[in-house]
Amino acid sequence: MFKIQTSDLCTFEFLRVLGTAPTQGCDVGECFEVIRKIRRNDGESWYQSWSEAAEKAEVVAKKAARHGDVVAARWAYLRASNYWRSSELMLRSPSDIQGTRQFDIISRAIANFQKACSLMDTPVEFLEIPFGTDGATLPAYLFLPSKGPDGQADGKVPVAVQVQGFDTIQEEFYHFTVAGALPRGYAVLTFDAPGQGIVARRPKHRLFLQSDFETVTKAVLDALWKHTASSPSCRNLDLSRVALLGNSMGAYFALRGAAHDERIRACIASDGFYDLGAAARERIPGWFKYLSRGIVDNIMGLAMRLSNFQTRWELSHGIFAFGALSVSGVLERSQTFTLDKPDGSSYLAGITCPTLVTDAQDSVFRLDADRIYSSLSRLREGESKVMWSPATIGEGSLQAKVAAFSHLHGFFFNWLDGVFGIVRPDLDNL
Repeated sequence: MFKIQTSDLCTFEFLRVLGTAPTQGCDVGECFEVIRKIRRNDGESWYQSWSEAAEKAEVVAKKAARHGDVVAARWAYLRASNYWRSSELMLRSPSDIQGTRQFDIISRAIANFQKACSLMDTPVEFLEIPFGTDGATLPAYLFLPSKGPDGQADGKVPVAVQVQGFDTIQEEFYHFTVAGALPRGYAVLTFDAPGQGIVARRPKHRLFLQSDFETVTKAVLDALWKHTASSPSCRNLDLSRVALLGNSMGAYFALRGAAHDERIRACIASDGFYDLGAAARERIPGWFKYLSRGIVDNIMGLAMRLSNFQTRWELSHGIFAFGALSVSGVLERSQTFTLDKPDGSSYLAGITCPTLVTDAQDSVFRLDADRIYSSLSRLREGESKVMWSPATIGEGSLQAKVAAFSHLHGFFFNWLDGVFGIVRPDLDNL
């Protein structure tokens, strides 16, 4: 992959922001003003540079709002939200993980996004999904289109349920999914799951990543069904056409959900892994198991300090998102994130709904698209299961199709149209 920053990770994360320009998540010029200020492999300067851009965007948004310019205000609030999100991403020092700075920054990203939602042309409903037994909830947005896929205001509306990945907040998926779905007549439900977004950062009811994501999917779908039954604005939602979409680690989560819940009628697993713990098992010497936990922690801590910037960030974020106390805790918990059952069979053999699998040959992370695809043993190749492997970065060969959202939206929703029997007019013959 070509580099804008010396680190592949920082280049990828820069493109992750830059790629939202078509959906008003950034201005290209603002992004290049930011990148020239960032020092090499320096998370604090990454934060300072993006937070300055976020504050400037907030000023623009407030000025436009005072002048009654709905469009300028909405765009600026979306930019501010996205810049705040990016600014927080590299803050993974022990003091950041243990303090409140992450919570404060992401809360600001959310506040800006919700101001943008209030200025959108289509309805956005806010949900709190009960999860667990101690009163915890998962915040969610339900984005509703003005018309169904047939172009009619009272047309039946299919629903895309969007699952996040390892290091995202749900507000970012306005750009990944919502902006492409609404004009095509799809509703979208996004949510912060355990280990994601504000749920991973809030002081109370903080929840961490969990491998048995089918329990999360069940709670989310139960809430969607209940909300649809009670909300007049949801009367046109077609719950017989619900798709579950996941990018990166979200692909793993989506597949776990689709394997356990027949309410899911289509699944998109974009650029995912099959077994998260495999990489650790391949790299760690077998004799480690004979050492005490304290000795292993000391060795792994030293190895982490000597590692490159990307590896240090990945392990630090793992400590944060898994709720681990050390690197060895991250590696231990990652072993449960597999699509193999305890008896050695695959959860994917239980998936019967049509499934789209994608690959990303320019990913900076390890992927298992071919293994995922071949393990969908109950689906027919090229029919009920389809593989999409873009050839270039411009077509979507980066992880999660970053910087290629027009291709992502076009391919995903064209495939879903086919699954759900949606026929659109040939525009060349109108």
